[in-house]
Amino acid sequence: MTRWLYTTIHRRVLAAAFGMLALAASAQADAPLADLVQAGERDAALQWLRKKADVHAAQADGTTALHWAVHNVDVELTRALLRRRADPNAMNAFGSTPLAEAVKLAHPELVTLLLEAGADADAANPDGQTALMLAARTGVVEVADALVRHGADVNARERWRRQTALMWAAGSGHADMTAFLIAAGADVEARAAHNDWPNQITSEPRAQYRPTGGLTALLYAARSGCTRCVEHLLAAGADIDKPSPDGVTALMIALDNMHFATAAYLLERGANPHLWDWWGRTALYIAVDMNSFRPRFGAPPPQPADGPRAIDIVRRLLAAGVDPNPQLNMHRPGRGGNSGRFTDDLLTTGATPLLRAAVSFDDEAIRVLLEHGARVDLPNVMGVTPFMAAAGLGVSVRDPRGNYDGDVESRALATLEILRQAGADVNARVTDTSSRTARIARPSSMTNRQGQTALYGAINWGWARVVQYLLDHGARVDIADAAGKTPLDAVVGNAGGRDHKTVPEVVAMIEAASAAGA
Repeated sequence: MTRWLYTTIHRRVLAAAFGMLALAASAQADAPLADLVQAGERDAALQWLRKKADVHAAQADGTTALHWAVHNVDVELTRALLRRRADPNAMNAFGSTPLAEAVKLAHPELVTLLLEAGADADAANPDGQTALMLAARTGVVEVADALVRHGADVNARERWRRQTALMWAAGSGHADMTAFLIAAGADVEARAAHNDWPNQITSEPRAQYRPTGGLTALLYAARSGCTRCVEHLLAAGADIDKPSPDGVTALMIALDNMHFATAAYLLERGANPHLWDWWGRTALYIAVDMNSFRPRFGAPPPQPADGPRAIDIVRRLLAAGVDPNPQLNMHRPGRGGNSGRFTDDLLTTGATPLLRAAVSFDDEAIRVLLEHGARVDLPNVMGVTPFMAAAGLGVSVRDPRGNYDGDVESRALATLEILRQAGADVNARVTDTSSRTARIARPSSMTNRQGQTALYGAINWGWARVVQYLLDHGARVDIADAAGKTPLDAVVGNAGGRDHKTVPEVVAMIEAASAAGA
């Protein structure tokens, strides 16, 4: 019975499959002209036209001979088909028209031919994307001009993100196209749709940040690093400080995408450097963040070889009088590619630019910040100071930014010395990893760390030279954490924490210091 049922079902499935194939073949057989044009058989196609072939016949997916003639950039055949009244507005199953195809190819002659034959310059595909939006993305002004002259709406919006052609031009970095659309009447202050995803989740149960949109053309231009686009938009009256719904300004988004020349231009034009976004990030915090950002796991490209660098923007912002000690409201958004996701737990509520720099051993930024009044021991919500962070306390071994590549111990020593000379407390303790505020701040790598000092961090990493440095500068081995564990417990892996490295040399140091009553 089972075998009979399986065989019967199998036969029916095969019959259905062959039936669909036959149907598709039949549909294609009804459109021989389209088949010939698709195959590039233009001479044969022209012969079919002379026999008065049906120019409207479409393949199974709705694609016509005119679609294929345009796709093949065959101007002569396109003209011949239009003379036979081929429909320039035919849309296939993919939502593409001959005009859309010509625009994507950025071919002014084909676009003009189709428009003069009656193609609707404002026709949209099922997603609401118009030919002008496609032209904006290519950057070919001649094509956009033809569309506008034939009635294309410069302020039309697509349906998903409610974006306009101007946003597409600015986001693609096409300055001349941006200027053309502005001159044609594009709204420079239009905002894309804001999708505040209710739960910020995907099929994975853990919450994940999702960009909410709501950008303006200026924000798209700054994100793409198109300084000339920014110039055109500001000249047309765009608000230089109009933020996204998340509070991100053009200055911030330019910095966040490592477009430092664009950021410098925005500052020249009067962008407010004192604003902060939803997470509490200021332009200064982002500039410091980007100064040590490394291209790993899908990260942005390295800093440009010429033009201003992130540290130049840091200096410029501090010279302009920005607060050197802004603190984050909450954990910063993720960057995708797992970069920073559940790994930078120290960069949470209360984190400062100095703490951010210390996590990456960014001595260049640390010195500049300290010179301009950064508080050396200002901690985050858990009480973690920059000195503790530089000693490795609470830093995860999952290191998407590459902070712990190479000779990390030497880098840690250099950073610790700068901070110590600036007055950092060698024996400062983690004060709060258990309160509701701290738990909301995602301190997963700080579990069981309450009461610990910088020495615990160096011990956990097995950094012998850093441990010796800390002991030489007054680190106490009699300070117990909240669980009553001392550095002596920590050195043998009995003080909690993950990924502990037991190094005999470090064990000997701590045992000797404990015996001496250090």
